[in-house]
Amino acid sequence: MELKNGDFKICEDHLGRVSRTFAINMRVLRGDAYRSLLLAYLLCRIADTIEDEPTMADDEKIACLSAYGDLFPPGADWPERVDRFLGSMAFSGKGPDADLLFDTSRVFSEFVKLPPFALEVISERVREMALGMSSFQRKAPGGNGVVMLENQEELESYCYYVAGTVGLMITDLFFSGGDHGGGLSDEARQSLVSRSVSFGLGLQMTNIAKDYMGDRGRGWCYIPRSFFLEEGIDPAVDDVSGNRPAYGMVLKRLIDNALAHLDEALLYILDIPRRYVRYRLFCLWPLLMAVETLALASRNEDRLFRGEAVKIARSDVKRIIRNSSCSILSNRLIRFLYDNARLRVDRKPGDRSAPEETGMFD
Repeated sequence: MELKNGDFKICEDHLGRVSRTFAINMRVLRGDAYRSLLLAYLLCRIADTIEDEPTMADDEKIACLSAYGDLFPPGADWPERVDRFLGSMAFSGKGPDADLLFDTSRVFSEFVKLPPFALEVISERVREMALGMSSFQRKAPGGNGVVMLENQEELESYCYYVAGTVGLMITDLFFSGGDHGGGLSDEARQSLVSRSVSFGLGLQMTNIAKDYMGDRGRGWCYIPRSFFLEEGIDPAVDDVSGNRPAYGMVLKRLIDNALAHLDEALLYILDIPRRYVRYRLFCLWPLLMAVETLALASRNEDRLFRGEAVKIARSDVKRIIRNSSCSILSNRLIRFLYDNARLRVDRKPGDRSAPEETGMFD
């Protein structure tokens, strides 16, 4: 059994507290891939924590995210630089994400031990993410003090910085070095790279859909203003209660955008050679969870617009893991699981035209 030092064990504990879903995915990985992806996720989560902190002013977030991005790649003086970064930050948040942020030094102490290739790849993408997040903090609030993305282009750009970068990072870590050492033709690798961004965008748009009201509550609307205007409403002045059908159409458009990217993510997984079983599972679980989350959101619009939590149950997670683990070597079965889940996205309560679960896994 591999012995783990104290700091890495603390990093593992942080992962379990800040992300139930990603902690599940991580269990399937081994070796450098496991260590690299776990630490990469925590470093990305630190940037996300800064971006989401409601007590920080916009100019403070800009400065803080820029300073965080400048920590990458870490040099020999990283301990002093991280200490200065934490010491200069006016952050009063609490909870698991705040605990992780204040433990940035521990995460870095393990991060700098990674193989040089992993250190380079992760540094490039986390820096790009942090600086991209910083650029969006410069947007001025609109009506009701809510900051809004303007159009499809801004939506895609924002999702690229916060999630598309992660897709590229993961693909590089798995197929350009590390445990696998590549092993793919240039054509096969390029095919994966070309779909990496869509994978990230699909997952992020799923989060935007299910977290719409929560994001608005902290002053952000990631669904573009143009989506609302094209349905004849202005989200700055027109509330949900008096414009329920129009809001429903806006949500559907976002879900359709997410599904288009998740369709590309399915092709990404099918392109992964079967010998990479663990990486296939690592990617397939969040894909299926995302599609089922969209199905839940589309069938529970009223709950979503009331600000209630819309997320799949633990029993659904267990079912996804069980069924996909049995199917992982078969592209046909993987596609069956995906298509079966996708059919339920537009299914409304009481509609039996798209059954809850069909086929060999009943």
